[in-house]
Amino acid sequence: MKKLLLSVLVLIGLQTQAQISPCDSVEYAITSTANTNLLQLEAWVNGTCPVNFPCIVSDYSWSVCDDALCYSDTGQTVYFQQFMTTDTLKVCLTTYMTIDTMTYTCMQCDSLVFGPNGWMLMNMGNPLAINDLQLNTISDGKIYDMLGRELTEIPVGKMYIRNQKLYITK
Repeated sequence: MKKLLLSVLVLIGLQTQAQISPCDSVEYAITSTANTNLLQLEAWVNGTCPVNFPCIVSDYSWSVCDDALCYSDTGQTVYFQQFMTTDTLKVCLTTYMTIDTMTYTCMQCDSLVFGPNGWMLMNMGNPLAINDLQLNTISDGKIYDMLGRELTEIPVGKMYIRNQKLYITK
């Protein structure tokens, strides 16, 4: 009975596939220059959607807001020049697409700030990996005080550091 149950579980596991959202194929680009506050946004569907069905996009809807006002527009490429370079913007793209008679509504939002090269993403998404810190440990015999300043001699009645160890003198 255990072998039969295990075989059924293995067969079910082999038939399942990773779920991929059609919204993962929607991307957009920010185009601007350092000399102007003009914000150009362009959206597209990257290749084909999952299961090799072509995506038919019926509309791209944009919303760009600062701390006081929101502006909206529709289309694959839109332009906004209503904002100051000191504003932090929230840009939202809603994409309506049809895949094999199913309609999907995909929404993604990002924050923009004005930098040296024009409008740019404030957050770059979630990190994929975080490396461990590599400590620079040098055992050179030098003496340092508690603020990290190098000393020429051992202080009397104070704490000091030598070769990553803390010492207290009397």
